[in-house]
Amino acid sequence: MKTRKSGLKIASLVLGLIACVFNLKAIDINGKVARQMDSMRVVYHYPSLAYGVIRNDSVLVMNTVGYRDLLTEEKSRPTDHYHIGSNTKAFTGFLAAKLVEEGLIGWDTRFFDLYPEFKAESNPAYFDMTLQQLLSHRARLINFNQNSEVYPIIDTYEKTINDSLSPALKRYQLIREVLKHEPLSLSGQGMDNYSNAGFIAAALMLEKVTGKSWESLIGKLSDDLNLEMHVGWPNDVDIHQPKGHINPKIWQLDINKELIPISEELKMVHHNHQYILLTAPCGDLCITLRGFLKFLQLNIDGMNGKSNYLKSETYQQLLTAFPVYSMGWWIEPDDIYLKYGHRGSNGTFYSFAGFSPEHKVGIVVMTNTYQEEGITDIINLLLRNYTKK
Repeated sequence: MKTRKSGLKIASLVLGLIACVFNLKAIDINGKVARQMDSMRVVYHYPSLAYGVIRNDSVLVMNTVGYRDLLTEEKSRPTDHYHIGSNTKAFTGFLAAKLVEEGLIGWDTRFFDLYPEFKAESNPAYFDMTLQQLLSHRARLINFNQNSEVYPIIDTYEKTINDSLSPALKRYQLIREVLKHEPLSLSGQGMDNYSNAGFIAAALMLEKVTGKSWESLIGKLSDDLNLEMHVGWPNDVDIHQPKGHINPKIWQLDINKELIPISEELKMVHHNHQYILLTAPCGDLCITLRGFLKFLQLNIDGMNGKSNYLKSETYQQLLTAFPVYSMGWWIEPDDIYLKYGHRGSNGTFYSFAGFSPEHKVGIVVMTNTYQEEGITDIINLLLRNYTKK
């Protein structure tokens, strides 16, 4: 009996030592990656860099390096919010899926069945466009993402509205104007058909069937799942949250610096400010690393047959309804580690999110300036250290 107890003690000790070795190894990898990330942050001129990885239902790393504000040099933290730009689209698609499950709307519900008052002055090419087409860039609505396209439309639209209108009513008036324009070409379903306007129109449909604003609906979604998500800039959550940074030369400002934190005055630059307000359903959310990783985990589990906030079959519809782009996600069938992915920016932050249901891997990268260069290198660094084993 004594020998058996001694054996159990030795076995427990060995298991404990093995666990310590694995923990030390994980700490060592995280430390090494943090040092490499900080070096890359400096090379690519990011004020701060937030990154996280999940694998097999576990968070492997969740960290930030750098500064919330280059002027104050206040350190960023893993609990900080970052603006995610067009990654907002995945959340609007997810919200639509929940309302479809609740029977309030269908994927094939047509826009003009809900807004017949628009039909008389709209281009007939749009008459049959559906919710899922709008969420997958297949409704042929204008891109609404280039200055040459945005400015003239906003100029025309602003002549017909009262600035005191709610964001939802402003979007209503905007889409009324957009629907008068010629549709995009039928050729291809890639970047040429990418439409911010489509997601704004989809949000109008969700607002119509619920009687609530997109802002209210997305707030409830965040609360239900504890996603730590907010509409607008991180500074709107707390003045100490990360500030977006801009290159003064790009904004044609007479400031001899590579990057400066955006001020309240610069936020209010006419077209940029109005554009961000109007495009909220496709590009105006901020979120924490923890919240974003949790969202990826829900999608990974759902695609692996586990129902959670949505039914498993709903995830299949959400992510496989169309090739190339489906309801908020680009699809890369040949990328085994990040089959679904998206990038996003409002011009002062930049973000990437991607995941693979097959490998149960998810990655988030966010920074507080508009700088795409280097992001792919950072993604590959995370893949090498945390997934390709």
